[in-house]
Amino acid sequence: MSAPARKRMSLLDATFLRMETREAPMHVASLQIFQAPEGAGPGFVRDVVTAFRAEGPLTGPFGYKLAKRPFSRLNPSLEQADVDLEYHVRHASLPAPGGERELGELISHLHAVVLDRSRPLWTCHVIEGLEGNRFAIYIKVHHALTDGVGALRLFTQPLAAEPDGSWSSPWHHQDVPTHAAEDKTSRAEVLKAALQTAGPVARGLVSRKRGSSPEAVCRPFGAPDSVINGAITGARRVATQQLDLARIKSVAKQTDTSINDVFLAISSTALRRHLGDTGVLPARPLTAGMPVSLRQPGETTANAVGYLWANLATDLPDTRDRLAAIHSSTNAAKAHLNTMQPAARKLFTTLTMTPVIAVWVAGLGAKVRPPMNLTISNVPGPREALYLNGARLEAFYPVSIPSQGQALNITCVTYDGKFNIGFTGCRDSLPHLQRIAVYAGEALDELEAALVQPVRKNSRKRAPETV
Repeated sequence: MSAPARKRMSLLDATFLRMETREAPMHVASLQIFQAPEGAGPGFVRDVVTAFRAEGPLTGPFGYKLAKRPFSRLNPSLEQADVDLEYHVRHASLPAPGGERELGELISHLHAVVLDRSRPLWTCHVIEGLEGNRFAIYIKVHHALTDGVGALRLFTQPLAAEPDGSWSSPWHHQDVPTHAAEDKTSRAEVLKAALQTAGPVARGLVSRKRGSSPEAVCRPFGAPDSVINGAITGARRVATQQLDLARIKSVAKQTDTSINDVFLAISSTALRRHLGDTGVLPARPLTAGMPVSLRQPGETTANAVGYLWANLATDLPDTRDRLAAIHSSTNAAKAHLNTMQPAARKLFTTLTMTPVIAVWVAGLGAKVRPPMNLTISNVPGPREALYLNGARLEAFYPVSIPSQGQALNITCVTYDGKFNIGFTGCRDSLPHLQRIAVYAGEALDELEAALVQPVRKNSRKRAPETV
């Protein structure tokens, strides 16, 4: 079946268009780092670029652009487009010595550029010159076309499971179509779900607990004011950290917590240290918004995501106490969601996000009490190694979205036994953001040490200075 010439956008998808400003671009991206195969010649990366620019039908969101029609700003839709792949697929090279610093600077600049709305809302940069006979691919797509889970699928499905396996670019990949199960929910059942949800939503938003108790279910707009929640500029800073998933699983098992709890504790410890070092750590604990996928099998909407909130316990000095408090907070959020019928959960998360989205769309994110201090997201990725023309994918880093009133986003993707964390922030709001990535690595060391013996005061190692 051929792709439709025009597609309507859902209300949530269109919201990401309305939220976008020059200071707050609304695209999600990935930074993929590949090890070139042994014996690869100087033209290897050029061959990848040539394949990426090859003529052929484009799949997924890559062959569409915003439709020009009356009232399109109020009710946007997509239409098929003639795509200039020479424009969308760019070939770049890092300056010597081609290290992580040079790559980070380039990605930071690329991520600050707003996508051209007169063209399909995506670009790809194939970057050679990375030390160790490696190259990188940076792809960004507007959030109106896909969420984080959808982007991971778009970017990894075209890769091969074996070095000599077949592969393609994401826009040439012929995905096997899936069909959503027929929805036989009656109007009466939908109304019943809405009524079941209205009570918890009203009670949760009106009678929100304001203390730092981790057992309280966190709600939007309960976060303390912090340096993270001021106005942002369009300048970006991107940093990365790769950890062993086995180490994180071991900490989770020993403390009877979840992998996501340990990730939140790592992020919390790094933030506490960075903000504390600069004297701007709030007395009350920071809170994080945690995106949760609401996508059903076969669902074709670009965005299917809701939010839960977690207490990051940044007011607690002991690392084990911090992890325990985070675990209590996330358990309370999940338990509260599980008290509802499945049909009511999506409506609940949608309703709790409505005032947050309204603040962002109105451009008031930096002018009102923050709905949360930052977004921290954990996306499960492929468990086995993937390949592109024989080149092994070594790391898959998500590069996400800071927004007005929320200058930092921390997102991770698990891949092939690794925990790949992307830190994306406003360059002007959070100087030396790279230190948070360094501190995240040391936070895992600190957690592991705390399981053996209590961490002694003033015994932590200082991180190396970064720019």
